[in-house]
Amino acid sequence: MKWESLVGLALIGWFSVIAVAEVLLARRAAKEKSGDGRLVTNFGLTIASLIMGNLLPAVGIVAALSNRRFGLDLAQGLPWIAILLLTLIFQSLAYYWVHRLMHAIPLTWRFHRVHHADSALDVSSSLRNHPLEILLTVPPSVLVILALGAPVSIVVAANSIFIAAAILQHGDIELPAGVERALAPLIITPRLHRLHHSTEDRFHDSNFGNLITLWDWLFGTLRTDKGRFRVGLDGQPRRGDHLWDQICSPLYSR
Repeated sequence: MKWESLVGLALIGWFSVIAVAEVLLARRAAKEKSGDGRLVTNFGLTIASLIMGNLLPAVGIVAALSNRRFGLDLAQGLPWIAILLLTLIFQSLAYYWVHRLMHAIPLTWRFHRVHHADSALDVSSSLRNHPLEILLTVPPSVLVILALGAPVSIVVAANSIFIAAAILQHGDIELPAGVERALAPLIITPRLHRLHHSTEDRFHDSNFGNLITLWDWLFGTLRTDKGRFRVGLDGQPRRGDHLWDQICSPLYSR
């Protein structure tokens, strides 16, 4: 079995762990409206995004361009772990601005709002994205990797960490108070990310980071308010729990 397959199985296992934790901890005490249609939509969008990802694989692009010496090799000579850390830092910076611009630009928001249209927030929300959103998020990530000259193993490791973080952040769980206090100043926790999914604009346009809180703190978009706020979108143009409606959602201005 290839090590890439082991990474994939590990991510599936992590997804399952968070899903079981949601059931055991029963965080959804306030019972957001949720049903089979929502889950079909979430997992349907996940499958569509995976298909699109296979049509535009970041790892293959990086490997092909690196073989043609297009990389700048800014991290040349550094240990593997140092290159990984640099990749995580700069990719998270690139994602922060891409994410923030997707909220600010009406055209890109049409695609990204599919993620926010979920009427509840749980582990199934973590991979709910419009399949064409990958065209907005992959190019900046590839540019960072090429600038650093990161090998394919770094690409796989970094992407796996970001996916694992997204799975945790969308989990409908509450971390123990001590763990929350220790992690929240450093990384985006489920509580911080839930604020980003709030229907209220003051929270909705905050906490854009996908891994660390540094960029939100540095650029003034970090919110740490406590409380369990309602999530989703008010007045969206298409049904949030209908797969085809969400795929077609970017065709509508509102």
